[in-house]
Amino acid sequence: MQQSEPILAFPCAFSIKSIGEDVDDYRQFVIDTVAGIVGELDQGEITTRLSNGNKYLAVTVPFTARDREQLNAVYQALNQDVRTRFVV
Repeated sequence: MQQSEPILAFPCAFSIKSIGEDVDDYRQFVIDTVAGIVGELDQGEITTRLSNGNKYLAVTVPFTARDREQLNAVYQALNQDVRTRFVV
């Protein structure tokens, strides 16, 4: 059995998208959570998009991922909030 190559080579540019209910400044929650784990973010690169019914907000945050553990920490922290529906 051959060992496969890792999908990501760290450090690498990475964007995470968190989709959640657009209440209580969900956008800022996502930004603060990611920044708390990865450090300073380029605010000009962060994008948002409201769902058709304006119920959900998608927040995309690009950053440089240091390693798999850091990515796992970001996913876990975002998913712990009750407003979050998906993190991709």
